[in-house]
Amino acid sequence: MRILHTIPGRNWGGMEHRTLEQVRWLNNHGHAVWLASPADGESFQRAERMGLPVIPFDFDRPWRPATVRDLRKLAIARGIEVIDTHVTRDAKAAAACLDLCAVVRSRHVNQPLKPTMIRRAQWRMGADHIITVAECTRRHLMEIGLADPKRSVSIGGWADERFFELPDPVATRTRLRAELSLPADGYVWVCVGMIRPDKGQDHLIEALALLAARGLTPHLVIVGSATAECADYEAGLHALVTARGLAGRVSFTGYRDDVSELMQMGDAVVIPSLTEAQPRVAVQAFAVGKPVVASAVGGVPEIVFDGETGWLVPPARPAQLAEAMAKVMTEAESTARIAANARKMAEEAMRFDHRMAQTLDAYRTAMAHARGRAFPRFRGTGP
Repeated sequence: MRILHTIPGRNWGGMEHRTLEQVRWLNNHGHAVWLASPADGESFQRAERMGLPVIPFDFDRPWRPATVRDLRKLAIARGIEVIDTHVTRDAKAAAACLDLCAVVRSRHVNQPLKPTMIRRAQWRMGADHIITVAECTRRHLMEIGLADPKRSVSIGGWADERFFELPDPVATRTRLRAELSLPADGYVWVCVGMIRPDKGQDHLIEALALLAARGLTPHLVIVGSATAECADYEAGLHALVTARGLAGRVSFTGYRDDVSELMQMGDAVVIPSLTEAQPRVAVQAFAVGKPVVASAVGGVPEIVFDGETGWLVPPARPAQLAEAMAKVMTEAESTARIAANARKMAEEAMRFDHRMAQTLDAYRTAMAHARGRAFPRFRGTGP
């Protein structure tokens, strides 16, 4: 299959990470695949360092004649069969290629949309298929008339084999705890995600402070970085740590590529988000075998079943978050059982190969729809 992924933005986050992993998988499995993204963006630069086929492309003005012309030329030159778009700007530009190839619109966030006539036309007529990362997102799009049940699918998060294969967890735990100045036998919570208000790290720090009243003094490792727009929020987190008397018990690592190893190093994973689609962090923690406490938002309850594969709490409620964290720390038997249930679910349905098989099926469905379109009439690009 000949596939073009598009990322119009310049920042780095979960969507960009997921897309680059897909490009790498497709490339490694014999598909002709490219990423089109701005040359001055983080996605383009990371793709280059990874040795992935990447093409510089500016989507800032998606309906400008030059943008449309260049994207069409790219699709024809590479013989593209499917364009997988990931944000609004690239989806607008790709709609001008419907006579050349199939267009897929992927949605990675769970934010509500207003069903305007223009938006409905862009979603229903500007794409052959829609992929969402959570079923709740797909349901919302169907309810407001943006998605057709027959031309949409939810494909959740995955964990690659690094999370399932634990070559030497004891050595990893020892090495990383020494690196981060953590006690060898202390209890460590790991929180992975970009540092920004909707990720709820401030509520997590408040919960950590409340645990002291229960006689529990775990350490917290916050893995992730902030964009320039969230620098003040990050500074506020550091100030909050000091104000709550948690200095020495909270570590900020910045962005890391060794998330699987950091999860192995910790004892449990916490996801205090205020909004989510379906967090891949939860799936990754399942694969590593770590218990998960998460906010009951968006698509989280689609995979974190309270008392079965993890613990759910209301968002922005530090006291209830602290209560769930205390249960994980003190109820060893039930914690081990629930973590084992989650690991089993991840092994059976959340491996990377399984999710990519679903993705390829969605591409084939999109191509079939494109061939049957009356307008714009699909002609195919040809190699």
